[in-house]
Amino acid sequence: MIPLPFKDQQSANSVKRQMQNLSANIGAHIKPVFQSKKIGQVLAPKEKKPPIVSNQCVVYKFQCNLCDADYVGYTTRHLHQRIGEHKYSAIGRHIKEHRLTKSALEHKQFSILKKCRSKFDYLVFEMFFIKELSPVLNTQKDSIRAKRFTRFFACKYFFILALFRIFYQVFIIVSFAFVSLRNS
Repeated sequence: MIPLPFKDQQSANSVKRQMQNLSANIGAHIKPVFQSKKIGQVLAPKEKKPPIVSNQCVVYKFQCNLCDADYVGYTTRHLHQRIGEHKYSAIGRHIKEHRLTKSALEHKQFSILKKCRSKFDYLVFEMFFIKELSPVLNTQKDSIRAKRFTRFFACKYFFILALFRIFYQVFIIVSFAFVSLRNS
């Protein structure tokens, strides 16, 4: 058996005929076996991106290679998009202070602190890591967005809880009235 790549049926039939003719000429049985490749093998990317930059919905940390300066942030997009935008933020200004070009910003300076599933998660974890790590380059000392979101979420939660208590009290009163009517 000889494994051959499968292109199309017409080519496969042609190869089979040629192999049969060859088998008859040399007196040995030759059987072609056709294998198909997955499209990922044929169209494999030439340059693989580091896996960190393909992540999205993450809380991340920037660590300067030349000093102890760091930054904590979050993004819902792919991290490589956010890294590109940091050339014009506090991180870009910090790199400029080292007299480096903004192209000196490298993916390996970024690490993922937490992969998140919801807006609530990344806002709360961003606030947590800012409080915990006290990054030098962050202008805020906690996440203002997280405070607003948690305040909004807490208001909704307490409103629903208050409604539940009211419905529960009404249920108790109605049940009590129903039982007393039934017993009389």
